[in-house]
Amino acid sequence: MKEQAYWRNYEGRMLDTERSLQASGESPTQVSGGSPVAAPQAAEASAALPRLLVIDDDYLHRKIICRVAAKAGYAPAGAGTYDEATKLALENAFDCISLDLALGQHGGIEMLHYLRGIGCKAPIVIISGADQATVHEALRAAKSLNLDIRETVLKPVDLDMLRYSFERIRTQPHTSVAAA
Repeated sequence: MKEQAYWRNYEGRMLDTERSLQASGESPTQVSGGSPVAAPQAAEASAALPRLLVIDDDYLHRKIICRVAAKAGYAPAGAGTYDEATKLALENAFDCISLDLALGQHGGIEMLHYLRGIGCKAPIVIISGADQATVHEALRAAKSLNLDIRETVLKPVDLDMLRYSFERIRTQPHTSVAAA
């Protein structure tokens, strides 16, 4: 019962953040998986920005993480499923990836294996509500796959800290801050 109240409160805070972002005048458009990206009139300006792939099966989380990434200086794209994520990762070069470990039928560890298989060198931020054992398993897998895990952020997400993490990765691209 206590846990349900906690998550209702968390979702309420996420909705408040969403309303606040809308009130700021941002006008996202939709891409694969319903993720926000820069408005069409800003498409040329966003072409020069580093690209960040947000992989999260929860629409609201994905949308908010995309907006945080945009505020941190990235051109975000989002994927709500493993299939969407693999398609985007294969067809685009991303400078950073945020990955939720729960992706419906496929897990985040499976996504890590896929990223390794396509030669991904982008820094990865794991954002997950999974238990510690699952997170540690993902970190061990990423280390064995020689993937660059920079941060592990647990849900509920502190949006200011997430923005800071994205900014740090963007401005210090070769500084690893997370260890398995």
